[in-house]
Amino acid sequence: MFIVKYYLLGALASLLAAIYMPHIVLSILLLWVSLSLVLVSGAYWFDFPSMFRKSQDGKIVWWIRWAFIPFLWGAKAYNAWERRHDTVPPIQQVSDNLYLSRRLFRSDLAFLESHDISCIVDVTAEFAGLESATTDKQFSYLSIPVLDHKAPTLARLRHAINWIDTQIACGRSVVVHCALGRGRSVFVVAAYLLSQDPSLSVASVMEKISSVRQTARLNRLQMKILQAISEKGVLALDDPTWMIVNPVAGGGKWQQHEQQVIRELTRKFRLRIHQTTENTSAETLAKQAKEHGVSQVMVSGGDGTVTEVASQLVDTDIKLGIIPLGTANALCHVLYGISTKISPVEKACEAILAGHCQRIDTATCNQRLILMVLGIGLEQQMIEFAQREEKNTFGQLAYLTGFFNALISEETQSLNVEMQGQSADEHQFDGQAIDVHSFIVANTAPFSTVLAQGGGEPQPDDGQLHITYLDNTQSLGERLVALSDLTLTSVGVQEQSKLFQYAKATRVTIKADKPINYVIDGELYSDRCLMIEIHPQSLNVFVPG
Repeated sequence: MFIVKYYLLGALASLLAAIYMPHIVLSILLLWVSLSLVLVSGAYWFDFPSMFRKSQDGKIVWWIRWAFIPFLWGAKAYNAWERRHDTVPPIQQVSDNLYLSRRLFRSDLAFLESHDISCIVDVTAEFAGLESATTDKQFSYLSIPVLDHKAPTLARLRHAINWIDTQIACGRSVVVHCALGRGRSVFVVAAYLLSQDPSLSVASVMEKISSVRQTARLNRLQMKILQAISEKGVLALDDPTWMIVNPVAGGGKWQQHEQQVIRELTRKFRLRIHQTTENTSAETLAKQAKEHGVSQVMVSGGDGTVTEVASQLVDTDIKLGIIPLGTANALCHVLYGISTKISPVEKACEAILAGHCQRIDTATCNQRLILMVLGIGLEQQMIEFAQREEKNTFGQLAYLTGFFNALISEETQSLNVEMQGQSADEHQFDGQAIDVHSFIVANTAPFSTVLAQGGGEPQPDDGQLHITYLDNTQSLGERLVALSDLTLTSVGVQEQSKLFQYAKATRVTIKADKPINYVIDGELYSDRCLMIEIHPQSLNVFVPG
């Protein structure tokens, strides 16, 4: 804690000078210096780098910069003097795709670009990040605030290691920097190298780094901490967590949120990102993940992508995490709440990082997985009307247009329905054909999926199929009145719809004289006979704690 003594000594000297200074302006300035050094001393004494309030995008709020101006000016002056007398290049390559550097400036952009370095780990607490790194999309940026001469906490260190490992696995190059590239950044790089090869010793790793960057040196405290965590084996990397991504879902939302997802999830997980293509489906990738023996799979996309992945994880102990970057994201609405509509990535990552899991029901129709709803009539026509081009352009508004077009249509379906384990009256389904405008079989659904709300919001773990249907009506007005009544049920005003029919069952069989067009979780199908069955608590998913 030698540095604290110097800061406290400087604070005391400034305070005494302020007391005996005859000029009030100079006295106030010296008090400012004293207060700044006292605050910095407190940050070091309690190892509290968060005192500088450095955000995840590398910015320091203005009032902190003003409060610490005396300290920051001194630190900048010292570092500038050291950089002028430095005997090594600013940025040096330590291993494949990994670089070590002092604090980055705009003058370093040409080097970063020429070496295709797009990822930056900033280990300083007292300096704002490289402006281009925090404002330009060409860089991915991670802030791990650490006080000078100190070491990061184990949680922050593992976050940095997971983040570096994930970025390099994606084929990107990473530079780690602190103020001078001698201590804090060296600590993180050394820890990363140790995590990659447990057979390495701290001495051998430090020798490797020093052979590249001669000024690299850890102080006694940093070396002691690195040695201790290495001997305890806590740097060993966890098994990779597969993240299956549909890059075109939601009109390409993954490109917009990729780095945010990586930054958040690498707090706990070591990610391996696999993207779907025209020739490789999400279901195929999920099958490969299962063959690799993973313990958790993350999926980023819409409900259709989630269903594909889940189809391979049913009746296993593999945990499923969902990042809702599709158009509707109805399952996440159920599991994570309505707030996912406002901040989908934040709420999903928060739920996943909490580590709580729940086994939820799934259903099948002709061996196709149903996570949410199977729809015939209005639901199917709505999805059919909402063409992919419109979804990419208008998002969920495309579904509203599709629903309106379906509603004004006079088309009905003639269905023969049989149920087992039903809660309806026996005469409700007596084998006779029924003509319907809408027929929904729901495993679970949010209140916004109004057509599935005949008897209240279906829960994801109640072991029941929820059937809501609308008999043939003669006019658009009657359908609108029925929908208004159903809406009252969806928002909890009434327990059950008076104009839509509702029942529960564990198995439903639907037949017709002609092929039945239907939709499962946003995907269109057609069959003459539908055999639908519930599978209680068959899927393990991350949910909020």
